[in-house]
Amino acid sequence: MHDRDQLIARAAEALRDGLPDSCDALLQEFAAAVARRPLTAAERPACERQLSRLRALAVAAMAGLDQARAALRDIAAAGGGLDVYDRSGRQRVATGLARRTQRF
Repeated sequence: MHDRDQLIARAAEALRDGLPDSCDALLQEFAAAVARRPLTAAERPACERQLSRLRALAVAAMAGLDQARAALRDIAAAGGGLDVYDRSGRQRVATGLARRTQRF
């Protein structure tokens, strides 16, 4: 049945497009189809190719998420020192600058 490998291909496209719920729904549909009727020997290679492609996309997505998390962590760490004033305008962190009266 040619449709089952297309379910996996559509799930990969959904993952690529950033639609994890659609991807999951398509994979659930594939699993239900296989539960109703196991893959034939003719279907197996096409499904394996599509599953391999989907796995590669998922691994790449996870690597991208890990890199984004690391970048956000670095930004948060660097930005933490920029909060010199609180909401009322009082200085939170000593900047090392002399007060206005002592500058000259």
